[in-house]
Amino acid sequence: MQIFNLKRIWKIGTIHNVYYHQMGTNQKNGEEAALSRVGPLLYERIFKHYTKKQWDKYPAELDASVLMRLPCRTSTDDRYFSDPWQALPLRGYTRIFENMLLLDPRITIKLNVDFFAQRHNLPRYGKLIYTGPIDSYFAQSNLPKLEYRSLRFEEEVIEDPEDGFFQEAFVVNYPSPDVPYTRIVEYKHIPNQPSNIRKGHVKQTRIAREYSAADGPPYYPVPNPANRALYERYRKLAEKESDVCFVGRLASYKYFNMDQAILNALEIFDSLIESGALQPKRRPEDFGPGDGPK
Repeated sequence: MQIFNLKRIWKIGTIHNVYYHQMGTNQKNGEEAALSRVGPLLYERIFKHYTKKQWDKYPAELDASVLMRLPCRTSTDDRYFSDPWQALPLRGYTRIFENMLLLDPRITIKLNVDFFAQRHNLPRYGKLIYTGPIDSYFAQSNLPKLEYRSLRFEEEVIEDPEDGFFQEAFVVNYPSPDVPYTRIVEYKHIPNQPSNIRKGHVKQTRIAREYSAADGPPYYPVPNPANRALYERYRKLAEKESDVCFVGRLASYKYFNMDQAILNALEIFDSLIESGALQPKRRPEDFGPGDGPK
């Protein structure tokens, strides 16, 4: 989809001046938020139908925060985040957790275990750190379930793509309603690749098409007034569980960015050292918006 021929535009600010549609600062939902930032043309072409594919809701049915978190710049900065310092772990996040968990003999890991089926058979503990869906923990409360979105990945190996890559960027999004997937990710673009890939010795590439889904592992909370009000009811139940610390994206019903998720965990540890209480220092909403699905 081509909307502008940027070669014919002397100043990128021209796009903003022509198509920006100011609506004030009190946007009530995602549609008003998107229109206030990019105007009706880009909203219709990029945001409206993509949001429906990703969330199964149009922007008007979601909180304004969902669309306000997306960067809107009148510059040539093509990074998603605006942080001045950005980095990836040298050997990836998996290696970080392997180093933390697998090298300590005091830590036991059990996989493919249903926590709720085994919760009464757990060893004695002083505190339980729970990172699963908060509504699943309180399933016996007779409250409605919270709403989540999941993802389905369809991977494909391209043996000998032209110029070594399937696409020009790591992630390419497809906002059109007639394309069933939301984006294609090509892992070969990730900067911390092995040397043989960086030198071009590996011809093949792997891509993944992402499909948003209602069923499957919970990935993203769905932010709208109804879900937010329901989460508050669950949060009040969680505050009564003195031996349980609810932490992370699912237990907090908030999409944390990776830096926010790690900071949240570190602050809980700081709280333990400072006060002896294993609990978050601040509420999830105090971290600001996470990036969520893109």
